Amino acid sequence: PTEFRLVELWVPGGDSFLGVGAFFLLIGAVVGGASMIGAEWRAGTFVTLLTWEPGRARVAIAKLVACGVVAAVIAFLLQILFCAAFLPAAWGRGTTAGADADWLRTLAGAMTRISLLTGMAATFMASIAMIGRNTAAALGVAFGYMMIFENLVRAWKPWTSRFLLGENGAILVTGSDLDTASFSRSTIAAALTLATYLGGIGAVAVMSFWRRDLASPS
Repeated sequence: PTEFRLVELWVPGGDSFLGVGAFFLLIGAVVGGASMIGAEWRAGTFVTLLTWEPGRARVAIAKLVACGVVAAVIAFLLQILFCAAFLPAAWGRGTTAGADADWLRTLAGAMTRISLLTGMAATFMASIAMIGRNTAAALGVAFGYMMIFENLVRAWKPWTSRFLLGENGAILVTGSDLDTASFSRSTIAAALTLATYLGGIGAVAVMSFWRRDLASPS
């Protein structure tokens, strides 16, 4: 049998167990972010909340920030548990060779970036749900954008890949350039690109919430 190596948890720029875990964290962030706001619209609790906190902009911003922070913290804690679950295998019949201080710093950096992206994804989806007042609508928009729109744009105009969410998200997670990409971009630049998009959709969500007639059904 193949010996388990602890350093396989995170291989910079390559396939790793933590990278697979990041995929499921993002799915959870997408569903959780949309559900957190969509459920409030469905239950009608926004109207109740605004009876004692009339500042709509403050309420909207607080909801979106809380969604992102909670998602990021949960993601980091789950990654710690995920990595800890592999320790018995490494200490038993595996090996911890190469798991030195430098590797641990690299692992911590990867976990931080994955948590950041998870928080961004949750806030992004919460913003869409706040605009659409519906969980299903937010999930539909996310699916249509990521699975259809970005793939069409990528195939039609390959040079636009540097501006797409998929590529920038992958660069943020891996911390390195993508082998399949025709451009080079730093991790900081990718994070700033995603933050710009998030700021834009967040501003639209806050403005929509501020101007909307909450008594209407849509």
